Amino acid sequence: MKLRYKKLVIIISVATLVLGFFILTLIPTGRGGNDASSASLELTDNEEIKTLIQDYFTAKKNVDMDAFTTIVSDVSQLNRAKLTAMAAYVEDYQNIECYVIEDEQNGGCRVYVKYDLKMKNIDTLAPSLSAFYLTNTSDNKYVIYLSALDEVQEDFINSADENEAVVNLENDVQKAMNDAINSDPVFKQLYQRMDQGIRSVSGSAVSGSVAGVATGTAAGA
Repeated sequence: MKLRYKKLVIIISVATLVLGFFILTLIPTGRGGNDASSASLELTDNEEIKTLIQDYFTAKKNVDMDAFTTIVSDVSQLNRAKLTAMAAYVEDYQNIECYVIEDEQNGGCRVYVKYDLKMKNIDTLAPSLSAFYLTNTSDNKYVIYLSALDEVQEDFINSADENEAVVNLENDVQKAMNDAINSDPVFKQLYQRMDQGIRSVSGSAVSGSVAGVATGTAAGA
């Protein structure tokens, strides 16, 4: 039975307590045989994955909906208004690193992307973390999966997000974001303004995610 897609892309970039937009994707709870809670979290050297993620952030920065058609499984899940609102403030996505937990049962993987968000006209970077589920297409190429999840896929994603190494990575990024906010009031003000701008078109906080998931800076895409 297929389950509705819910909050797939995670992006941790803002301090929950300080600014009110916690960047962590929450997927429906569930447990099954596809348990990744104790799996190894590896910094990938897979060039295909790294290129796909880089292409995603480039398309997001430029609000290039045509480019997204070869990057995600269902471009209709992307909210163009959120992407546009975010792009008005974001200059670049830098220092991108991809950490992977393999979904050996389904041939996909959960990718946790650590990066720095560079806002326009400000030097302080926003430490961020986004999570994606990648699957293989019929021509054996990776794509960011934004379609319906089956129960096995959902169990895998839930357990991967509970992995201790992933939780530690989230905490590290959250601490770095808190430090950035506390050290630069101008940065904090601009980030809050971006959050308000995204809220005005979506009714939700900054989340850099597609179709409504977020941890950090993903809600816009």
